[in-house]
Amino acid sequence: MKAIMDRTTGTQRVTAIATSLIALTLSLPVQGQVTAQLRAAAGYPLGNFIGPTAPGGGVVEGHHFWGCDGFDSFIRYNPADPNNPDPINTGMLFIDGTSIVSNIMTKCAQAAYDGNQTVFVADYENRKGSGGTARIGGVKRLVFNLLNDTLANQQGIAATAGLDGDNPTAVALGPDGNVYVGFLKNGNVKRIVGPYLGTTQAVQSVGATPNGRPMRAMAFVGSDLYLASSDSLSVIHNAVSPLCQGGCNAQVVQDSFTGSGHVGLTTDGANLLYMAINNQVWRYSLATGISTLIATSGIDPSGVNLAFIFQGGRTNLLQLDGQGNLWIGDDPSDGLVNFQGRVFYISAAALSTIP
Repeated sequence: MKAIMDRTTGTQRVTAIATSLIALTLSLPVQGQVTAQLRAAAGYPLGNFIGPTAPGGGVVEGHHFWGCDGFDSFIRYNPADPNNPDPINTGMLFIDGTSIVSNIMTKCAQAAYDGNQTVFVADYENRKGSGGTARIGGVKRLVFNLLNDTLANQQGIAATAGLDGDNPTAVALGPDGNVYVGFLKNGNVKRIVGPYLGTTQAVQSVGATPNGRPMRAMAFVGSDLYLASSDSLSVIHNAVSPLCQGGCNAQVVQDSFTGSGHVGLTTDGANLLYMAINNQVWRYSLATGISTLIATSGIDPSGVNLAFIFQGGRTNLLQLDGQGNLWIGDDPSDGLVNFQGRVFYISAAALSTIP
């Protein structure tokens, strides 16, 4: 660089220096505006050797955080300190022998909670086991017992519609009370009509992602369904319309990340989308069309900074709970080793400080 500068004019020297500074800046790690807090992982608390596996979705119900898991199905996380009066917002969480509560599936990805007592989860496992122990993927309905924070009922829905063959991975509950599903094998979007207990389900086609790219996650803002796929963020406007019977295809949203895998998606339901992209969490404003970097890492209880490492090609946990807190899940093993996943948390208060 010095030899080049010695042969340039003053203007060229300034340009060369500026170019070098830009290159240096681009080579530095990008820092988020807030740092998440590690809430669950192997090794926390001391002596705990089981973390989640490829956490894909989650909900907060009662005094517990519940998460979809790539090994142990649907899990209730328990506080490491049983005397903690606010385990949703503070303290480490862990998985013990009573935590693995769903026995009708092996793997689940995104989860959609109605805020009352029913959660719908996408199970992308085609088939596990044989005979009486066979577990078939699809969409599962789990109903909480609100008196003691356990599951009172769990059942597959639309089980004969062939959804399991396309590996459901994304799920969202629409304002029409129907469940919308996306898949790993293709970009199709299906609607399950009548998903609640005591009803008969019917499955309808809605549309597809741009170019038919596989889905990772989905979220409703009003009647518009936003899709996180393997190469873009897109939207099906008024996806709940009865006229959407297969031809309502999504349009790409220019969020500055077209071409990148969007592996997690959640929303405040009004204007903001949170997205997991390139090992970072970003926020996209529907009102301004601007993407803002939120976080790139979390810290463990001893203050060690842990960069996010999202699992490629799968759904990663990204969920706003009813209090406005953001739950984030990753897997440093890329899903290859069980129990190596992590769950992080950013409080609603911390998120509110970001312009």
